[in-house]
Amino acid sequence: MSNLKQSLMKSADNRLAMEKRFGFIPLSILKLSRGGLSKSVFNYATERALGKAREGRIKADRHEKEYAPDVDKHAAGSGGVRGAGMSIMPAEIVEFFIKYYAKPGEVYLDLFMGQGVQMQVAHAMGLHYYGYDLSVEFFGYIESVRNKISNGTAEIQIFNADSRYPNEIQDGIGDFSFYSPPYWDIEYYGDEPGQLGKNTYSDFIQGMQDVAAAWLPKFKRGAYHVVNVNDFRKDGVFYPYHADTIGLFRRAGWVLTDTWIIEGLVGGLPKAFGVDFNLKRIAPKVHEYALVFRKP
Repeated sequence: MSNLKQSLMKSADNRLAMEKRFGFIPLSILKLSRGGLSKSVFNYATERALGKAREGRIKADRHEKEYAPDVDKHAAGSGGVRGAGMSIMPAEIVEFFIKYYAKPGEVYLDLFMGQGVQMQVAHAMGLHYYGYDLSVEFFGYIESVRNKISNGTAEIQIFNADSRYPNEIQDGIGDFSFYSPPYWDIEYYGDEPGQLGKNTYSDFIQGMQDVAAAWLPKFKRGAYHVVNVNDFRKDGVFYPYHADTIGLFRRAGWVLTDTWIIEGLVGGLPKAFGVDFNLKRIAPKVHEYALVFRKP
């Protein structure tokens, strides 16, 4: 058998294996949608957001930014934030990046736990999980979910603490990370003094750099660190958050090795008001980014 024929057969086998693993052949523009996995996980927003909105505990202007058609002056003009009142991490995107960059038995370090979706998917896929979140309210919810899903098959350790100071995490244990970072003051995360969104955007970026630097020693050499992020617009000002995230991670010592464009999980408002966006010369954004860093 010729070398060419062997190579073609091997390529065909690899293709079948990849299609079986992901359901498709991943390309740099990654098309995902919410499905059964997202419906199956616990999430804070679905269970409590409506009640808290009635109580006035979700930032009023944040809620308006998702629905107001005056796209020129609202953060939703970028399509950078998912959901109403607070964003909900789609479980499908967590599942994809775990499948792509990690394997069962490895250690998943989560710098911003959010509503606990990453924790649930990581546990279901056999990864040991260590997570941080400063929000007392979110942490209480995440802890309740942890108690529901923990079955001893994989370790789950979570900490209600400032991500700039991951003192409870041992150095050199992390294999993988995937999360969506905070969006300055565009979303409401809590009233804790250490919340990074309480400062100017420049101070916020510096705080995020402090986080990236503090966690670098916690990972193994070559570990994958994937950040799901998007740009946003506030009061008519465009903030290139994905580019700023690349810069702060590089300054913190990480190496950027790849980028993904994710389509299908954001863009409801830009699609609905696409004409309004275009008339104001604002691109109706329907994508977001996954930035892939590695520890050198």
